[in-house]
Amino acid sequence: MDEALLKRLTDVSAVSGHEINLHSLIKEELSDYVDRIESLKNGSVVAFRNGEPGKYTLMLDAHIDEVGAFVTGITDEGFLRIHSRSIDSKILPGSIVIVNGKRQIKGVIGLKPYHLETKEETKTAVPIEELFVDCGMKKKDMEKVVRIGDTVSFHPKFLKLKNSFVSNKSLDDRVGAYIIIEVLKSLVKTNIPINVIGHFASQEEVTGLGAITSTYQLKPDFAIAIDVTHGTSPSVSRREAAELGKGPVLFIGPTVSKPMIDKLIRIAEEYDIGLQKEVGIFTGTDQVEIAMVRSGIPSVVVSIAERYMHTPVEVINTDDVRKTVNLLSLFIANISDSFMEALHGKH
Repeated sequence: MDEALLKRLTDVSAVSGHEINLHSLIKEELSDYVDRIESLKNGSVVAFRNGEPGKYTLMLDAHIDEVGAFVTGITDEGFLRIHSRSIDSKILPGSIVIVNGKRQIKGVIGLKPYHLETKEETKTAVPIEELFVDCGMKKKDMEKVVRIGDTVSFHPKFLKLKNSFVSNKSLDDRVGAYIIIEVLKSLVKTNIPINVIGHFASQEEVTGLGAITSTYQLKPDFAIAIDVTHGTSPSVSRREAAELGKGPVLFIGPTVSKPMIDKLIRIAEEYDIGLQKEVGIFTGTDQVEIAMVRSGIPSVVVSIAERYMHTPVEVINTDDVRKTVNLLSLFIANISDSFMEALHGKH
């Protein structure tokens, strides 16, 4: 497990619409391992690995945008007002953030001191519109650097916890990007039977724009979305989530491809890779958008269990990451013409 690479990927600030901040890092990591890599105008990055005979093309998808907020105003005192639809305002007070203006500025999200709150105020969460970012600057100085609409992201703090657990902001879904990078690296000395596209997608957190437009352009024959799913914690039960450290999580439901599900399960059983199952209707990932492009793209979701999603302290277990890289690499190596014919209903 290359924790240094995972740290670099998760440390970068790239709120939806600003994925270009990660492009150079991804290109640097993959330039020696793929046939070509390029940025798309939709904000995504795509890497191409040609196979032999390369008759079919698999797209591996992971989004590289992260949750964040947007500046909506600057008060007379120099504080920033913000808005977000992807972050629970309850976790924001006390957070350290990065304001991405003409240059990056550190700030903190403050709150009225507990001592000065009324009894009723202590019982309620403060709406995000009533919170503020304090950068220690006066309004006239702030206006030289920050504009309305600039993004605000969590300050990175990569932590190695015990027993293969790590924490940082934006593990959702930079861990998916990490997995694609490692899968593509693992294929470099292998004669793979298909073409593989690594799609590092833009705007999953807001519109799914990257998944929709890239899939339409790239025309893959089938696809795997790699994302995170909820992990168990004292407040989240096994009924609602998967366990960290017990292997990748495979979503089973009406929008995913049954032949691909069956093949992934067979490979996991054959190579003794722990595989958890998540059952539902809607995956809540790029897979939904991918599945509906053109005449429909057979697709599945493979996820990493994660605690504290959309917070600055997201937590995963790196053993799950290693097992997922292994599972996907073996899946690619075992693609056959008969499987592809069954996948597309050709007999």
